[in-house]
Amino acid sequence: MASSGARKSDVLTSADVARLLEVNASSVKRWADEGRLQCFRTPGGHRRFARKVVEDFARQQSASVNVDWKHRLADLLTQGRQFEAESLLLDQRAELGRWDRVGDEIGDVLHHFGVRWSEGTLSIPEEHVASECILRCITRLLYLFPMRSSAPICALATAPGDEHTLGLALSELVLAENGWKTMWLGRMCPVQTLVEIIEQPQVRMLALSASSFSSTPAILADLVRTLGPLAMAHDTQLVLGGKGAWPENTFETIRINSFAQFGDFLRFVD
Repeated sequence: MASSGARKSDVLTSADVARLLEVNASSVKRWADEGRLQCFRTPGGHRRFARKVVEDFARQQSASVNVDWKHRLADLLTQGRQFEAESLLLDQRAELGRWDRVGDEIGDVLHHFGVRWSEGTLSIPEEHVASECILRCITRLLYLFPMRSSAPICALATAPGDEHTLGLALSELVLAENGWKTMWLGRMCPVQTLVEIIEQPQVRMLALSASSFSSTPAILADLVRTLGPLAMAHDTQLVLGGKGAWPENTFETIRINSFAQFGDFLRFVD
């Protein structure tokens, strides 16, 4: 009898698969109808899925690099075609189920822009248009999330010397999806202002971003030495993001290496 129960648990409904993959049930049905996710039908016509097939599909989805989608997004951004870019982003959100996962793919596109910039194959007008286009997209997408007045607040800022705020904008989208309000500090925020923000009782989190080529390890270490003890004293989460050389495991800071990791953290933070 036990083995029969185990076999039954290996057969999943569309709703089971949706929960397992953290996507909408409509996405599961579409993948099945397109032949991308193998299923069989019950006598009543309902879709059923083998657990192993679903787990293999999930690994393939995670490992795959959606090159075509990223190329299409890059083209739309550099041409300033905002509404088409928004539509593409919304389609990808429906496909992946969470904005943090979409954020990591957008991050790959932005990294590609950086490579092209360093190689001289991305012009100044193209870079400017693409940056402004993605920022406008994110600003409009934020209106999808009505925010309750009692929502916790996260302050967002770049580290000293870092002027790249696109990562902060994507973080704001991830925060909104998880029920957080944001206090936008942006770039060039004085350290003393960050100190004062941590001391505000309504601010539960301060998220700082640093790119790999803007702030030195010494600057970042000094910043954490200044803010870390204060954050601990005021029970404020200090989150360190981006590719910068942040110090590890100091003052109970939270090191975030991807938007998906940030989303996972927000779903379980007290």
